[in-house]
Amino acid sequence: QDEIPRLTKGELTWELEEKWAQKIGTKYSVFVNSGSSAILLTLAALKQSGELTNNKIVVPALSWSTDVSSPMLLDYEVLMCDCNLDDLSCDITHLEMLFKSHSPSALILVSPLGLVPEMDKITSLCKEYGVLLLEDVCESMGSKYQNQYLGSFGHASFFSLYFGHHLSTIEGGFINTNDEDLYHLLLMMRSHGWDRDLPPDKQKELRQKYQCTEFSALYNFYVPGFNLRST
Repeated sequence: QDEIPRLTKGELTWELEEKWAQKIGTKYSVFVNSGSSAILLTLAALKQSGELTNNKIVVPALSWSTDVSSPMLLDYEVLMCDCNLDDLSCDITHLEMLFKSHSPSALILVSPLGLVPEMDKITSLCKEYGVLLLEDVCESMGSKYQNQYLGSFGHASFFSLYFGHHLSTIEGGFINTNDEDLYHLLLMMRSHGWDRDLPPDKQKELRQKYQCTEFSALYNFYVPGFNLRST
């Protein structure tokens, strides 16, 4: 009898996530079905986490459509930042003006065409004004700033494995982060809101907290979720 094929994520996915996190230099990586899904899932998880100070987010005027539409769909207030003409990322002067006048909770920093932003200046501004840095590295996979990979500077980062990009799974994407709580939330919200992808100790903690049996945990949904898994 032929072996039944594995048609959704499994051991190869987990191995790929671990290797990608090590490659970029973060603790965790979550594989999803597109770079755009990576943006949507992360923004939804940040709202669910309660760690945002408000719903304002800065997005570069030069970006991909889902950098703008994803926060709009999730009811963020989108503040557009002009680009500079050297590396095509955020204009530093305009970015600081937006930080000062609007006190946003987050910034999506887009790195177009393999170009590298002035990461020291941007990370310093984010730290000074208490803004979470989210890196969209979908077009700049493998680019480095001072020998450090883009995607390892912010609170979370997004990569695309679309067939026209540097590495391809035809459709696919990554979220990278060092934040364990965000990582666990992403794992749940990627798959409906259940706990099946969580480490055993985290599963046990949630099941005890909500008095959930091992059987009922198969269809217990702890948070609002999507289905953004890969094949």
